[in-house]
This record gives sequence, structure tokens and C-alpha cells, in this order.
Amino acid sequence: MHKTTLIAASFIVMSMIAGPAPAQFVGPGGAVPAVANLNGQNGSFWQSDVNVLNVSKSDTTIQMVLYPNISHGQPDFAMKTSPLISIPAGQQLVLTNVVQSEFGMINAKGALMIYSTDGKPLLISSRTYTHGSSGSYGQNVSSVLVTEKGWVAGIEEDSLYRTNVGIFWPWDQSAQFTIEIHSSNGETVGTGQINFAQAGLQQRSLASFGVSQLVSGYLVITCSDAQSPWYGYATKVDGGVGNPGTNDAVYRPVRSYQPGQ
Repeated sequence: MHKTTLIAASFIVMSMIAGPAPAQFVGPGGAVPAVANLNGQNGSFWQSDVNVLNVSKSDTTIQMVLYPNISHGQPDFAMKTSPLISIPAGQQLVLTNVVQSEFGMINAKGALMIYSTDGKPLLISSRTYTHGSSGSYGQNVSSVLVTEKGWVAGIEEDSLYRTNVGIFWPWDQSAQFTIEIHSSNGETVGTGQINFAQAGLQQRSLASFGVSQLVSGYLVITCSDAQSPWYGYATKVDGGVGNPGTNDAVYRPVRSYQPGQ
């Protein structure tokens, strides 16, 4: 990771965790934990659109950093930094298919960090979606910071739905995440680890943890680094083994306790 990018990313994350209930407030930047321009299962093709709103009363300039997806312990590509982009006061920047349009990449996925170079507050939103016979199906992708341990409810893996688990680790240092998969009655039905040697995104299916039949369950995710914040999610998609479904998806961010609870 370039030193200047690491400093910027650290500034963004640390500014977001300062003060009470940080996820409720607009800040100088933020993350989109998963963005894609990528073929998926059951004939789906996923792309991500991002909106960046300058809520201040003066112009600002933003920069974006695309962190790589990590496969088999190795990044799929080198981290990429966008050119500087100006956003006038009170205006919104619309970035359609951001992975391809802003970074020139196809058949790729990763995590996106966006920040204003002068500390102006930004409101960031994102949608990742695929097209079906009667329109597009997708999910809002939001960023919720987690420290040490978090939970996701409402996951499923069967003939009707498939679920993926994702973690965006924004730090250039190693960490191990322990994934526990539980049924609705609390029984552990699968476990595994996701290991990071560098910053990036990793996404895995419940099937990769040995879970093939789970009607309604939840995740418990624990990070070996109890101090550094991170982002996690599960995405539940309509369409399981032998059933193409609609590929409609629901994004569920990992959530942890508010400090002091």
C-alpha cells in the first residue's frame, strides 16, 4: 500500500469512529465495502453504481481508492487510486459502473474508499445490482464499522437462496477472522477462518464453510485484532442450487456493540 493512501485511509476510518454512534453522521469520507463489475452465479452480472454528495456550502475534491479482492491469499490486482474529482457545493456526483468507468477494470471486484481531500463532509451511497427479464435486481451496500466481534442475522443456504460472507479489512497488516455459522436455535452448523496478510476484500459462500442446508441462521464474526475497525457483510441472493431464481439480493452489514454497551 502506498504510504499516502494508507494515511488517507487511516484518517477516514479513525474520523468515523470518533464520537458517539459514528455511523449516523456524515463525515469526510467513507467506504463501500464491496463494488463489482463481475459475472456471478446463475447467469447474473453484477455492477456497482456510487453516488457522492457534497453536503457542504463550498466546492470540494475527492479521491477514491479501490482495494483488491483477495483470492487464495493473493490480491487479484494492485490497489488503484483514482484521479482527483471536483464536486461543486451542494451537488452530487453519479458514478455508474464505478469499477469500469473510474478504474478501467472489468470482471473484477473489490472494496472502495472515498474521501474529500480538504475534509469536507460527504454522503456516500451505492447500489450493486444485476439485470433480469423484468428489470434490475440489487442491493444497497452500506458501510458500518465493526470492532472485534459482530453479528449478522437472516442468512440462508438451500435450494431457494444462497448467501455470501464478505470482509473488507482496510489495514496493511495481518488479521484472522473466525466465522461461526449458527442455525436459528443457536446450534453451530459451520465454522472457518478468513485470513488477511494485507488490506483488501474477501468474500466466500456459506457452502465454502461446509454449509449446504440452512433455512434461517445467523453469523458471528470475530477478528483477532480487537482494536482495529473493519467492515463486514452477508448478502442473501434469490436463487440456490438448481434454481436460478431472480438473483435479487439483500445486503446485511455486520453489526457490533456500540462502545460502552
